[in-house]
Amino acid sequence: MSRAGDPLQTPFMRQYLEIKSGYPDAILFFRMGDFYELFLEDAKIAAPLMDVALTKRQGDIPMCGVPYHSADIYIQRLLGAGKKIAVAEQTVDPANPKLMSRRVVRVISAGTLIEDDLLSPGKASYLMAVAGDLRRPGVALADISTGEFFALEAAAVDSDVESDLTLSLRDIYYSRRPGEILAAGPMIEHLKKLLAETGVQITPLEAYRASVSEGWRRIEASFAVKPKALGFEEDHAALGAVSLILHYLDQAFPEKRPQLEAPSFRESTAQHLMLDERTIRNLNLFEPAETSVLSLFSCRTAPGRRALRDCILRPLIEDAQINDRLDAVEHLIQKADTSRALYDALGTVFDLERILSRVDGGRCRPADFRSVISTVRAAVDIASILREAVPFAFFKVDSSLIAFADDLDTEIVEEPAALPGASPFLRDGRNAALDDARKARTEGARWILDLEEKERNATGIATLKIRFNRVTGYYIEISKGQTQNAPDHYERKQTLVTGERYTTPELKEIERKILSADAVIEEAEQAAFDRLVVELQKHRTPLRRMMQSIASVDVLLAFSHIARQARWVRPEIVQTGEITLEESRHPVVEKFLPTGVRFTANDVRLNRTDRSFALLTGPNMAGKSTYIRQVALIQLLAQVGSFVPARRARITPVDRIFTRIGAQDDLARGESTFFVEMLETSAILRRFTPRSLIIMDEVGRGTSTYDGLSIAWAIAEFLTEGAMRPAVLFATHYHELTALEERTGFVNLTMDVRESDGRVIFLHRVKEGVADRSYGIHVARLAGLPGPVVDRASELLQAFEERSLRESEALELRGTPGLDWSPRAIEADSIETNAIKAKTAEAPNAQTANPNAREEGRNPTKKQKLREDDVQGSLF
Repeated sequence: MSRAGDPLQTPFMRQYLEIKSGYPDAILFFRMGDFYELFLEDAKIAAPLMDVALTKRQGDIPMCGVPYHSADIYIQRLLGAGKKIAVAEQTVDPANPKLMSRRVVRVISAGTLIEDDLLSPGKASYLMAVAGDLRRPGVALADISTGEFFALEAAAVDSDVESDLTLSLRDIYYSRRPGEILAAGPMIEHLKKLLAETGVQITPLEAYRASVSEGWRRIEASFAVKPKALGFEEDHAALGAVSLILHYLDQAFPEKRPQLEAPSFRESTAQHLMLDERTIRNLNLFEPAETSVLSLFSCRTAPGRRALRDCILRPLIEDAQINDRLDAVEHLIQKADTSRALYDALGTVFDLERILSRVDGGRCRPADFRSVISTVRAAVDIASILREAVPFAFFKVDSSLIAFADDLDTEIVEEPAALPGASPFLRDGRNAALDDARKARTEGARWILDLEEKERNATGIATLKIRFNRVTGYYIEISKGQTQNAPDHYERKQTLVTGERYTTPELKEIERKILSADAVIEEAEQAAFDRLVVELQKHRTPLRRMMQSIASVDVLLAFSHIARQARWVRPEIVQTGEITLEESRHPVVEKFLPTGVRFTANDVRLNRTDRSFALLTGPNMAGKSTYIRQVALIQLLAQVGSFVPARRARITPVDRIFTRIGAQDDLARGESTFFVEMLETSAILRRFTPRSLIIMDEVGRGTSTYDGLSIAWAIAEFLTEGAMRPAVLFATHYHELTALEERTGFVNLTMDVRESDGRVIFLHRVKEGVADRSYGIHVARLAGLPGPVVDRASELLQAFEERSLRESEALELRGTPGLDWSPRAIEADSIETNAIKAKTAEAPNAQTANPNAREEGRNPTKKQKLREDDVQGSLF
């Protein structure tokens, strides 16, 4: 619809609308001079999100704008609101020099960040893709900012057991926390439902782009390698996920995609202990940030902090690999001078992983070259420090990098300009034309004064002057009364009423040098910059290898630092099936105790024969949850390759750590507290192996007492059955479960409590035995419940206990035993209950035959009522 005066039909707006049509799902940042302008619906959406004013162009077109030099601030706000941003830069249109041409050079989304101001230095920034069907999803993950790229497949499951798939995909999401997820086909809606509570951005793509064949083709085209060489099989659904990522990055970087590593296929259970989302959350591995396990360690470099997160996420299983790390940590603890030297050297390391990705994305800065020089030289220092350290034999620096850094240092000034093409960049003496231009710019004024004095002396004209204006340029000015003394080689440039203006060959040359100096400098600096960018990209692979080695040293140094500072010990890695800890401590709780307060250490003794299941009873606030968590954390720390908080530790590596601790309603998914608890428990019971460690806290508390007790009882039996017994720590308030001590591997533990002068003191010490009281009212008093409430609760507790005692005595007087919670009694009651049910089923009309029976059933005698309660109390 074109009509005269329509503001949308101007050449400028037609250009905008044409570009915008190619990016309907993105906010278009349209470069206009020193601003990015947004128009129409984009402006109305973005203005309030960016907190900028919404105005109008030509009266009717909504618009807003932000300065280009601070655009990242506003882009960050849009990303936080789940938006995608297309950035259109301007160039001169050769066909119409009066109209600036524009093209999209970058599409920014939460999963494709390479800009420093948009990234968290110590945290990976993943783009995740999911392909395949609901039975066998393939997953790919790429950190565009570092080049990391790998793929894996969720465990294949039966179509009627969706919870396995759900947990697998959620585990991957929660372990890596991608900023954005790509999906195709039915996986789109499945992921939206699965991860509804996370708010993660899920980007739908065409289904054909997620095909296995497309992934195979793209890997060969992009990396010049056969997918089989990377660990892929021809039918791996993960190939489709790789395809989604490569396609999406082509769209996000229209001019040049950052270079990624060839995607390796990772077997989920090959070499690492698997951690699901609940274990990551329940053990506070990363959140809250201030009191997480991650916060225990202090790395010096951003690559080290990212590597540390990966170490925690992927603990080792193989003894040899664990001991290799422990050897390195022990070496650093014993060699304090080495540790201090490494600490200093790491302080001059820059984040070359992210710099290299920016370079590939066309965003290299002059200062990045100095970062390369500093980091390579730091690596050389590290190699020298560790030269005779056997555990660090892996650390080497490629000789080509040393030569490259030396070459850069001879070419680039110590403090280069901020922008490419700006001066200074190259050192003096590297380019003759550049040296002349710099000399002209800095010494041009002196050249003019020297020439002016020279010409005055040669002509004898004392009033001769050399001047400059934008129209004429440089000229020699002689007043009208002296023009007859002008030499013959002077060329007249301009005649004025007051005199003549001349030039000479020498003045022309000086003028050329001065006026062209800036252009020559910019051209020479830019050419040198572009040349060195190409050279830097040639060294990408050895630089990335070097950074991985530096990050490893940084992590090991962090391990040694806390071990020395907090008195941690080296765990002995064994294959006896045991977890034996003497005077073990919770690493995070201990760190944050007030000054002068010591953590109460506890022993742990589990094995796969006669102590596989430890039931822990005791009152609230006594330390049950802390105890079971610290065992899991020490197990994890040992398999990460760290020393552990204990006096002595013998640890057998496990393949999984499962946790069932606490629960809350999942409103986003319409799930109650108890349902969430049962989902978590179900996942554990279906996935554990004899090599797993399980910690469970208060299973069954989300429902009625008998329901909860019966479920907890059945779970305890299941986990102590046969040869499939894992190592289990089971904290509970159901004291009835202590009767299971007859089962193989079952052991009762309790939290020690001392009573003195009517006061209860929690000793936070674990001992063998059974808790005789829960001390709930004492805890309520400590929590500050109003006095009348606590007093009334005490009265009621005493009444309930007396009633229970009287009923038990009455049963015994009648010759009927009280409730027996032994496994044999439970089994007997179960058989009796089943027999009653069977008899009832055989005679469904018995009550109809005897009219009085219905009334008796409605109003049982006291003796009948007691017996029914007894049967109900048996749980079966």
